[in-house]
Amino acid sequence: MLPVIAELLLTLACAVAAWLALREQMGWRALGFLSMAIAALLGALEYGGIALLAEPHHLASVVSGAAGLPLIALGRLSGAPVQRAVVLLACMALVMMPSQVTLLTNLVALLVIAWPGRSRRYALALLGALLFIGSGLLIGTQGELAGMARRELFHLGLMAAIVAWAFARLGSGLPRLQRALAARHKSP
Repeated sequence: MLPVIAELLLTLACAVAAWLALREQMGWRALGFLSMAIAALLGALEYGGIALLAEPHHLASVVSGAAGLPLIALGRLSGAPVQRAVVLLACMALVMMPSQVTLLTNLVALLVIAWPGRSRRYALALLGALLFIGSGLLIGTQGELAGMARRELFHLGLMAAIVAWAFARLGSGLPRLQRALAARHKSP
């Protein structure tokens, strides 16, 4: 039962974060959170007894693991349709890249997400990035830790990271940067 609960909590956190991102017109970010929500929901259904969802859950997890964080880091859905298509093609290419490339891309995305000025509450954005890294590097998904399956702890860690990012109110950082530059040009 705990695997289902952990996956449903992660699904809920990702869905709320996607909704908040859509409210702030951060389409790429919403898509990144949505990819994680879909993988988590499929996991909850698989662990709930629908065994035929094992392969779709695995595929959704691979896609989310490769493209989710870079999409969250991109934030706003902008540019011409050709630029949007290039971003989607790059995300599909990330799925086919070796795991070392995906890991490097995700680390860069986490740096971008936690970068000062990219969120209204920088400390929470940084905490979310650290929770995300800690979930992957310190907890992992194999075996047990303190009598609890690591996979469930991993999913709960990801959920905590997503909640921290939702409270951080991740943004593009552009409006504040533009205001700061405009203030510099106005002063003599």
